[in-house]
Amino acid sequence: MGSASPTAAVGRLDLIHSLMRAVDRPAREALDMARRPLAATLAPALLGIFLVAASSATAGFVSSTGLRFVPKLDALRAVFEALLVVVPGTLVFAIYLRLRLTTRVLLAATAIGLLAAGLVATCVMPLMAFLVLVSRDAPLVLALPAVFVPGLALATLAALPVRVITSLDSSRAAWWMSRAFAFFLGAVFLLRVHSSFLTLWR
Repeated sequence: MGSASPTAAVGRLDLIHSLMRAVDRPAREALDMARRPLAATLAPALLGIFLVAASSATAGFVSSTGLRFVPKLDALRAVFEALLVVVPGTLVFAIYLRLRLTTRVLLAATAIGLLAAGLVATCVMPLMAFLVLVSRDAPLVLALPAVFVPGLALATLAALPVRVITSLDSSRAAWWMSRAFAFFLGAVFLLRVHSSFLTLWR
């Protein structure tokens, strides 16, 4: 029992180190993940999705009247709708433009982006909690976390694949496609979440 505990601790530290390395050096890690089994690509993506969903749901419980039993998840739903619309289209255009990037590399880059988004959404929650505590009489501030946390997660998610694409392919087509990826992620998100923005001003 005693000898197994340090080994387990070292294993957990290695896992955390590998996750942080993926966020810190996304292009190299995307290439490495593309050579591994598909589960190695899905694991960071699933972890990131869980962290984004949990943080957004926690932020959604906040309202001007206190905590709600059913959080408003319009912004979180808009994040995943943007992903479902933009990511498949990006993969198709990458094949059509014959970029020097395989589909697995793009999927790995998206998975790393999801992981980074989850970490950022989790780290910003203490700030959201502080704003709620000091702004009890400001409905705008109380409603802000439900939109801000998913929006920040999506911005982080958009940044990582852009960095990977432009690092691995310096062509003009790759540059434009990476910018289009980020632009359409934001556009779809804003189109789907505009009602939530309107409620902030009511």
